[in-house]
Amino acid sequence: PGRGSGAGSLVAYALGITGIDPLQYNLIFERFLNPERVSPPDFDIDFCQARREEVIQYVKDKYGRDTVAQIITFGTLGAKTVIRDLGRVLEIPFAYCDRLAKMIPEDPKMTLEKALAENPEFKATVETEEQAALIMKYARVLEGNPRNPGTHAAGVILGDNPLINLIPLAMDKDEQVVTQYEMRPLEEIGLLKLDFLGLKTLTVIQEAVEHVKATTGVELDMADLPMDDEKTFELLNRGDTVAVFQVESKGMRDLLRRIGLSRFEDLIAMIALYRPGPMNMLDDFIERKHGKVDIQYDHPLLEPILKETYGVMLYQEQVQFAANSLAGFSLGQGDILRRAMGKKKPEEMAQQRTAFVDGCRKTNDIPAKVAERIFDNIERFAGYGFNKSHSAAYAILSYQTAYLKAHYPACFMAAVCSCDMNNADKLPVFIAEAQEMELKIYPPNVNESHVRFAPEKDGIRFGLAGIKNVGVGAVEAMIREREARGPFEGLVDFCARMGGQNVNKKVVESLVKSGAFDFTHMSRARLFSGIEFAIQRAAAELKDQQAGQTSLFDMLEAPEENTAKAVSSETLPEVPPWPSSEMLAAEKELLGFYISGHPLTEHAWLLERFSLAHLPQLAEMAPRTLTRIGGLVTQLNKRFTKKSKEPFATFQLETLEGSFEVVAFPNTYRECGLYLEENAPIFVCGEVQHGDGIKMHAAEIYPLREIHRQFTQRVSLHLTAVHVTDKLLGKLKTILRKYPGDTPITCCLIYPEGEKIFIAADRLYRVDPCEELLDELEHVLGEESVYLDVLKTPCKKAPTRNNGRRWGAAAQRAAV
Repeated sequence: PGRGSGAGSLVAYALGITGIDPLQYNLIFERFLNPERVSPPDFDIDFCQARREEVIQYVKDKYGRDTVAQIITFGTLGAKTVIRDLGRVLEIPFAYCDRLAKMIPEDPKMTLEKALAENPEFKATVETEEQAALIMKYARVLEGNPRNPGTHAAGVILGDNPLINLIPLAMDKDEQVVTQYEMRPLEEIGLLKLDFLGLKTLTVIQEAVEHVKATTGVELDMADLPMDDEKTFELLNRGDTVAVFQVESKGMRDLLRRIGLSRFEDLIAMIALYRPGPMNMLDDFIERKHGKVDIQYDHPLLEPILKETYGVMLYQEQVQFAANSLAGFSLGQGDILRRAMGKKKPEEMAQQRTAFVDGCRKTNDIPAKVAERIFDNIERFAGYGFNKSHSAAYAILSYQTAYLKAHYPACFMAAVCSCDMNNADKLPVFIAEAQEMELKIYPPNVNESHVRFAPEKDGIRFGLAGIKNVGVGAVEAMIREREARGPFEGLVDFCARMGGQNVNKKVVESLVKSGAFDFTHMSRARLFSGIEFAIQRAAAELKDQQAGQTSLFDMLEAPEENTAKAVSSETLPEVPPWPSSEMLAAEKELLGFYISGHPLTEHAWLLERFSLAHLPQLAEMAPRTLTRIGGLVTQLNKRFTKKSKEPFATFQLETLEGSFEVVAFPNTYRECGLYLEENAPIFVCGEVQHGDGIKMHAAEIYPLREIHRQFTQRVSLHLTAVHVTDKLLGKLKTILRKYPGDTPITCCLIYPEGEKIFIAADRLYRVDPCEELLDELEHVLGEESVYLDVLKTPCKKAPTRNNGRRWGAAAQRAAV
C-alpha cells in the first residue's frame, strides 16, 4: 500500500503503485497535487522488509546508478556513548566507564547536564572521583558532535543528471553510494526525495500467505478479500487484535469493542479517530453511530459528504469536498483552505473566510450568517482532520491481518513471531497470544525446525534462527545437511556432520541449552558436558579425512556404519541433570521466554494461597483497588524523581498469565528496594491503575519465599475428638518442633454431636507455615484437616497513597 500521494492518486492506482481504489473510497487526487499547490508531492511507499533492497536496485537499474543515491545520516555522541568512547581513548577500564554510563537515566533526550541534575549518585561520582571528573572534562565539549556516518533507513535521492555534478557523494561501509548532505539540505536545493519504507506488516502478510499455500494448498489473493467477512469483523469487534496492524494497543482494542464495526469504512474512521486531537470526538462519534444522538447537518449539501462519518467532519478530504460543494471552490482551492485552517494564520484565515462566505452566497445562495457558522464549524474540525487516504491504506492492512488471524491463526502467528524473533520484548507477547489462541508452541529441534517459525499440526514450531547466538547462515547449513543426508542422530553425529559449516562451539551450546537436542532423551546437562568431546571427535575425523587416512576398523565396517554414527551420544559422560530453575533461566536467555515450564510453577502453592487476584482479574478491578499478586521481576529500571531526586523503580511483574508494569515510588523503594533484582520472585501489594495497560503502584513488596510468614495469621488443625490419642499428639508435637517460627497453632476439636472446641497451642509450638509442614500435617491428619488462616487485607500495614491519605483496615477489606 502506498501512502502520501500514492494512496489517494488515481494515477498511482492505475499504475499499480497502490491497490486502493480511490473512487470506491472517495479519495481526492487534489489532496496531494493540484495547480494551486507550490511544493511537489512526496511519495512514501511501503514495501516488504525482506525485499526492499530489490526495489532500490531496480530504481538504480531503471534510472542509472549515477543518478540515484541513498541519503547519509550522522550518529552523534550521546551522553552514554561519549563516556564510554572517552574512557577507551583515555585508557580508563571499561568496567568503570560502563558503571558511570549506567548512572545516566534512560531517556532518548538525556544530556549530561540533565543527568547531573536528575541523578545525585552520578553527580557525587563526578565531584569525588578523579577518573569521572577527567571524563566529564572532555565529555561536555564533545557531547552532541557527529560520531559516525550511517545510511537513512528509507530515503533515496533521484536526479535528472548525474548526482556527482550536483552534490558531494561518498561510499558507505557496504560500498553503496550515499550523499554527503543530510536530508534537509538535499530538499532545500530542490532534489527529489523518495521514501522506500520497509514495513514489517507486509512481510508478515507475505510470509503468512506462503504458509497458507504450503499447509492447505489455498492461494490467497490479499487484494481480493471479501470486505464483509463475518469472522474478521467478529475478531475485530471482540478486540482480539494482538498482532493486528494498527489496532493492537489496549486503547485500540477497547475502542473496537465500543464502536462495533459494521462495515470497512468504520475501520478507516476508527484509525483516523484514535489520535490525540480527534479523541475528544470519540464519544460523540460512537453515540451517533449507535443512534443515541441525532445526526444534524449545518446544510443539506453537507449530508452526502458527512454521512459516512455520522455527521462528524473527520477527514481532510471532507473539508475539501465541503468547500467545493458549498462555496464553489475547486478541490485544489479546498486543499489550500484546509492547510490555512491548520496553520491558523490570522491574515490568511481572514482572506479564506471572505472567499468562503462570498462563494456560498454566489454558488448556493447561502446567507452570510449561515455561511459564517459553517466556516467556524469546518475550522473547528479542520485542525484535527486526518488524511483519509493514509487511514484507508492502513485500514486495508488492518483488515488483511485480521482476516489472516481469524481464518489461518497458526500461519499468521508463525509469520508474526518470525518477524520479531530477535525482539526480546515483543516475541514473548506474541508467543503468549498464540498460546491464548490454543496454539501449541513446539520447541526448537535440529531435525524439525526451519530457519524461521513455521506452522505445524495444531501449533507453531520455534525457528532455529530465533535462538540467541545462532545465526541464519548456521541454520541454513544445518537444513542443507539434514535434507541431503537425513536427520541428525544425536549430538556427536551433529558435530561430525556440521564441522566447518558455520557451526562453532557457541552455536552448539545455545542449541543444547535451548532444547534443540531434547529428541535424544538425554538431559541437557549431559549433552552440554559432552560438547567438547563431540567437537574434538568431529575435528579429528575431519583432519583424518583431509589427510586421506583410514583405519583398519573403518575398512572392516560396512559403508553406512561410518565413524560418526559408530560413536553415538551414549558415550557422553554421565552428569546430574540441571536444576529446573537453571534450565528455565537458560531458555529465557536464549529464546526470550520459558518454553518447557515456568520458574513460578514450583511456587504454585504460595501463589494459589496468598494471591488475592490473578492477572486477568486486574483488568476488571476498579482503579485504585488494593490487591496482592506474585510474580517475577523483569525489565527492572531504577530512576530518580525530578524534584527531590529520590530513587524509585519501575519493572514488569511476570506472572503465570502474563506480565504488567509495577511502579515502586520512593517510600516503597526505600523500604523494599533490596528485594528488587532481575528475575527475583516477589509478591507485590498495592493499587491497581488503568491506562494504556494494567499497572500497579506498589505499597509493599515481599520476597515470595517469605510471603507465607508475613500473611499467615495462624495454622488451624481440625481433629476428630474420638481419634485424638497420646500417640497422635506426640506425632503432631514432633512435626511442629521441626518447623519453628512465629505463626500460632490453633486446634479445633470436633465432637460426634457436632460441637467444636478451639484450643490455642502453647507458644512453644509456633511454626513456620511452609509447604513441607503442611504436607507432613496432612499426611498424619488428612487433607481436609489442615487450614491456613491467610490475612485477606492486601497489605500488612495501611499503605500511604500518593495524595497522603492512608488506607485503613476497613478500606482494605472493602477493596478485597
